[in-house]
Amino acid sequence: MTSLTHAQRTDTVLHRGIGTVLVLLVIQFISGMVLNLYITLPPTHPGTGESYAPSIPWALAGGGGIVLAIHVATWIGLTIGGIILLVLGVLRRHRGYVIGTSIGLVSLLLAGSGGLTFLNRGGANTESLIMALGFLVAFVTYALTGYVTRGS
Repeated sequence: MTSLTHAQRTDTVLHRGIGTVLVLLVIQFISGMVLNLYITLPPTHPGTGESYAPSIPWALAGGGGIVLAIHVATWIGLTIGGIILLVLGVLRRHRGYVIGTSIGLVSLLLAGSGGLTFLNRGGANTESLIMALGFLVAFVTYALTGYVTRGS
């Protein structure tokens, strides 16, 4: 019976976490496209034109509908997951994990910033583009990180 080393166990957790983030990113993409194509958000709500803070609980409570609640909750889960993966990568002391999870987390934060600005400032095309590019870089980065670090 072979037992896994600490590094092997950490690699397994990191790869499963990366897989989870990729699935969440697909959910994020689908809910974002549904919002973009089929849902009109109210022009004013808590946080409109002000701090982002009031719009997050409003969205999570369903103020903008269930799809927006899913989209925001998924982004929060992605952000927490991105932080956890970065910490695990740093603790693992593996350059591939550290670089990949750092870029992935920054991309998630960029997309989230674009999303909050989109929600609170009236939905300009620039914010939509920032969300899309943040998503794309995060997805590609996490996928490549999982691929490059397999078996390491």
